[in-house]
Amino acid sequence: MSGIIDTLKSLIKQHQNQVRNRKFVEAVMGSLALLALADGEISFAELIARDYFLDHVQELQIIEPNEAAELFRSYAQIIEADPQTGQDKVAEAVSHFCGDEVLGSLLLRICQAIAQSDTQYSHQEQAVIAKLAEILGLEI
Repeated sequence: MSGIIDTLKSLIKQHQNQVRNRKFVEAVMGSLALLALADGEISFAELIARDYFLDHVQELQIIEPNEAAELFRSYAQIIEADPQTGQDKVAEAVSHFCGDEVLGSLLLRICQAIAQSDTQYSHQEQAVIAKLAEILGLEI
């Protein structure tokens, strides 16, 4: 996992001025919640990967890691209660980066890394990433 995080950290560092905004962190947390619930449950490995990522990527720590984790939980609760409303809220957060190839691509790479953290990159997770790419106007 640390190798993937190191690669992401390097990319994030290159674009740290763009990444250091709350909207990006919100889009990441919403996307990760949607992704984690794609196969019906949030795995322990996905939570560990999310926490590791939040703890080790300084450029995203414009808000406390606990606050970012709470954003994730909030999105997850909405998705679980009403999947369509949850998907719409995540799509709204992600759409702020439509047309931004750098941040959109980075968002997708973060999602792919977390999706692979539990060693089961499911078809449902692939579909979520494809949907996020579509919202962002990017090819995967």
